[in-house]
Amino acid sequence: MSATRIYKRRLLTSYLSVVSSTALVLFVLSVLGFVLLNSQSIANYFKEQVTMTVFLDDETKEMEREQLTTTMRLAPFTKSVRFVSKETAAAEHSATIGEDFMDFLGYNPLQDALDIGLKAEFVTTEVLDSLSDVMEQKPFISEVLYDRPLIVLLNQNIERFGFWLLVCSAVFVTIALLLINHSIKLSIYSKRLVIQTMLLVGARKGFIRRPFLWRYMLLGIISAALALAGFAGLLRFLVRLAPQVDWWGSVENIALLSAGILLCSVLISAISAFFATQRHLKLTYDIVY
Repeated sequence: MSATRIYKRRLLTSYLSVVSSTALVLFVLSVLGFVLLNSQSIANYFKEQVTMTVFLDDETKEMEREQLTTTMRLAPFTKSVRFVSKETAAAEHSATIGEDFMDFLGYNPLQDALDIGLKAEFVTTEVLDSLSDVMEQKPFISEVLYDRPLIVLLNQNIERFGFWLLVCSAVFVTIALLLINHSIKLSIYSKRLVIQTMLLVGARKGFIRRPFLWRYMLLGIISAALALAGFAGLLRFLVRLAPQVDWWGSVENIALLSAGILLCSVLISAISAFFATQRHLKLTYDIVY
């Protein structure tokens, strides 16, 4: 095997190493950025799973029930309203426990109810306590139930999640910068003899530096494209796994994330290549050898 083919193979290996390591780092960074941009949407999704149940007296008139249902649907805090009759509730409960409990009770102890889905911004204990007090004043409403401890725990965990997400983002961005910079430094280090040879024949530093900058910026673009392709594949998998969640989010967030990953990759590659090349341009012939 000729020396030229060996050199080309080593050069290709060096470039593949830079692209693969950079793409992997950018992929994880894109996932983290996506979670950060959509953290509020994710939090809202879990909040909107909370349901407030309004139980109605058996003597409740149909007109009163319909009026309450219409009022709840038009309320600013309501996302959805579902009427559950006592017969439907009994059938669902029997299916859950695996036997018909009315056979040995002899009657249906359950009540008609309204399951009210709430908008995320209203899922707080203060709002629900106030709403519950107002609704229980109606004579045909026997009880208003919601999982208060769950709401407290949910809001606390969302705040903690937001804080630690910011901390992890800052840490990982720093790690990403160091890893990409290190891989480019190693790649340029393998070409230190080429740089010194060009200096010895009288080439200017700007002339030597320019091809390295353009080459590693191109590698940065390729790495970003691979990372975003992998990220898109991950989103498609999540959509099939849990179609009820809006994984894609807004188009603006996806565009912002893609532009940020591409710009980050190009800038880091260019800056790392500049300083790594500059370092070797300052070295003397004796130190290099």
